[in-house]
Amino acid sequence: MILITPDDGPEDLSDSITSVHRQLSDLRIELDHIYGRIKSGELADIKTAGETVQDIRRWLKIVIEAEVHLEKRRKEKQGIVHDFAIDFEEAKSAIGSRLYNLRREQER
Repeated sequence: MILITPDDGPEDLSDSITSVHRQLSDLRIELDHIYGRIKSGELADIKTAGETVQDIRRWLKIVIEAEVHLEKRRKEKQGIVHDFAIDFEEAKSAIGSRLYNLRREQER
């Protein structure tokens, strides 16, 4: 059986989704940088540091949810359900080839 797995096939995402991926990646890097500054003591005000950590956690949650949504959308666009999909055109071609070979074998 011919299966399409989530890692197979060309990336067929629109420019806007590619841009969102890039922005999410940049946001993660910036949030990590800010968190590092807090841990190193650069933000001395405890109240400000605590609020900033809470903001970082909220934004990271938003980033993760967006990434999950984009991955789900990509899979749905490729017809992947439960981490696999059947490529019917490839299966049809493979079956046709096997039937042709069987017919040739029977004719001999």
